Amino acid sequence: MRITRLFCVIIIIGSAVFASYYGGNISYALFYASVSLPVIAFLYTLYVYVRFKIYQSMDNYIVVKGDWNNYSFVIANEDYIAFRNVKVNFLQGQSTIRQTGGIMEYALLPGEKERMETELRCNYRGEYFVGVDSIQVTDFLYLFTITYPIGTKLKVLVLPRVLSLEQLGIAPPVIDSKNPVMYSNAIEEELDTEVRKYNPGDNKKRIHWKASAKANELLSRKYYQKPKAEVVLFMDLSKITGDELGVIIAEDKIIESVLAIANYYVHRNTPSHIIYDMEGINQISICNKNDFDVFYKACVKIRFEAKTSVAELIKRRLQRGDDGIFYVTATARLTKDLYYSTLEALAQGSNMCILFISSDVSEDTKKLMEDMKKAGADIHHIMPKDEIGDILAKEDSVG
Repeated sequence: MRITRLFCVIIIIGSAVFASYYGGNISYALFYASVSLPVIAFLYTLYVYVRFKIYQSMDNYIVVKGDWNNYSFVIANEDYIAFRNVKVNFLQGQSTIRQTGGIMEYALLPGEKERMETELRCNYRGEYFVGVDSIQVTDFLYLFTITYPIGTKLKVLVLPRVLSLEQLGIAPPVIDSKNPVMYSNAIEEELDTEVRKYNPGDNKKRIHWKASAKANELLSRKYYQKPKAEVVLFMDLSKITGDELGVIIAEDKIIESVLAIANYYVHRNTPSHIIYDMEGINQISICNKNDFDVFYKACVKIRFEAKTSVAELIKRRLQRGDDGIFYVTATARLTKDLYYSTLEALAQGSNMCILFISSDVSEDTKKLMEDMKKAGADIHHIMPKDEIGDILAKEDSVG
């Protein structure tokens, strides 16, 4: 294109010099023609932009991150002149379209149209535009290329993934699923010291033989119900710093890890509680599939702008004085305050698992991780390239 422009400039200058020295109708006609051609070429690019048509559509506009969805694209020439050198630029990064390299070029005769039926995948959670981004129109002399934005773009609402886990390797044995009888986290019955009269059909193992001998009749131990061990998930919505793509990846992994764990326990009829700060401190109880679905749909609008640190959220929860709790913290930042909150949770007899989702490998961070491990916390360092599902399910994963 530079050579074409240089050649055009040389022709204009040459014809102007020729007309100045020799005059006459022919020399001036050549000069006016050489000046008019670039103007006509530029007007052509404007005309093509106004007259060509683009249609694009998807089967669904509420989609799940990572799923392929049907996408159709049509470019048409509904005019009486040919359109050539029309390039279509597709949005990339947040979404991916099969069978394109991000750009497609078309030349259309009058009445002709090109149709593309393919699939589109949204790579990140949120609400954003997909499909065609802009159009590049180049004139027939290759003098001008003008990029025009698309007036009406496709906007989609992208829900985060919900990973289905067969086992939760990060869970402590008391609430692991390896042995459904012992570690299901369900309500358990335990023997009490009180006794009652033996009834036919009672399990003979429940007979209190010493008490029966004293009373001279068969007595059975009473059973009482032991409450379920609680699962509490802390979702750190503090603002994450770094490059835009890295921030998006970290945010998605934090949300998806919490969703995966909550979904795991929902399918095992075990309640979980999700605590986070967004426009105030929220505690969401997930007791059944309906509770999970409501929270899942709300995740698309989660914003990472918490005013309360995750360490403070943990401290407030610990004020209840409960023990035997399984705490999980999904965060992109390790701090001294989080370390102290972890120590307090461990001192109360609870389990603390930290999902540290970050590419931070500084010495200070490594030291803090080691200190947390020595204190008894289960910490997993999840890098941007790591799959959340692999980390959560792997039984012997190392932080």
